[in-house]
Amino acid sequence: MIKKYETDLWIVGIVKQTISEFIKKPNKKEIIWLYPEKSYQFIADPFGIWHNNKLYLFFEFLDYRYKKGRIDCIVFDKNFKKICKHNVLKSNSHLSYPFIIKDNNEIYMIPESSKSGKTFIYRSVDFPLKWKKIKEVIPNTAMIDTSVIKYQNKWWIFYSLPGKNGRALKEMYIGYSESLLGEWKMHTNNPVSNNIELSRLGGKPFILDNLIHLPVQDSKKTYGGQVNILKLSKLTPNDFEAIKIKTIKPNLHNRFSDGLHTVSECENVTLIDCKKHDYSKSRRWIDWQRRIGRFIPLIHKIKL
Repeated sequence: MIKKYETDLWIVGIVKQTISEFIKKPNKKEIIWLYPEKSYQFIADPFGIWHNNKLYLFFEFLDYRYKKGRIDCIVFDKNFKKICKHNVLKSNSHLSYPFIIKDNNEIYMIPESSKSGKTFIYRSVDFPLKWKKIKEVIPNTAMIDTSVIKYQNKWWIFYSLPGKNGRALKEMYIGYSESLLGEWKMHTNNPVSNNIELSRLGGKPFILDNLIHLPVQDSKKTYGGQVNILKLSKLTPNDFEAIKIKTIKPNLHNRFSDGLHTVSECENVTLIDCKKHDYSKSRRWIDWQRRIGRFIPLIHKIKL
C-alpha cells in the first residue's frame, strides 16, 4: 500500500485593510491572493515595505522537489499591479521568515536560518536585490521566526529556539537592546511563554493604543493552524504580561483553509498566508526526484 502523504501548500494574501481594521473584522473581498507557479511549490511568511510608492513583498519560496527555502520578492505598484519578481537571497541552508525592518533610513532583513545554527541581520545595499550580511544577531544562536520592534526608545526582539518535543512551537524568548545592531540582553524570565497557542511569532509586531501587539502561531491542532493576537500589557526587562485579544482563523480562502500562520502589518495593507493539506500520491514521485537529484553529483564525481 502506497503511503498517503500530507503536504502543506501555502499561498500569500495582500489584504487591503490596515492591521487594526483586519484584526477587528477581516474582509475576504479585500484580499489579493498570490499563488506559486507550479505544483508542489509554496509561498509563505510574507513581510512587506512600501518604498518609492511601490510595495515590496518578501516571502519564503519553497519547491518540494528541492525542499530548501529561499527568499523572493514581488514588486507591486500603488494599485497592486505586479511589476516584477526576484530571488533576493538564498543559502546552502534553508531560509524562511524574511523579517523586514527600516531603521535610520536603512532597510534590514532578518531571515530565519536556524538549520545553519546561526541567525544574521542583513542590510540592503541595492534594494531589493542585494543584501550584505552585517552581523550575527545573537552569537551562535539558531533563532526561529525572529521579530523586532522599537518601543519607548528601546529595541525588543522576540524569537523561539529549536529543540525536542516541539520546543520551537511552545516557547517565546525576548531580548532588548539600545539599538537594532547593538548587543542584545536577555529577559530575566526567558522563556516568557510556554504555550503552543501563544508563543511562536507569526508576523510583524505592531503598536495599537500605545502597546505592543504580537501575532503568534497557534499550532495546537496543526502546524500553523491559526494566529492569535497578543496585547502586551506589561513589558520590561524583568516583567512580561500578555493578553490574547483576537484569533485569526484560517477561513479566508475557500480552498486554502487548513492553516494560517503569518499576519504582517504593512502600513495600509496586511499580509497573510494560508495553507491547505494535499494528500495526493504525486508527492511520492516528487520525493523520488529530490533523492535522485542528490545522488547525481555524487555519481558524476565518482566517474571523474
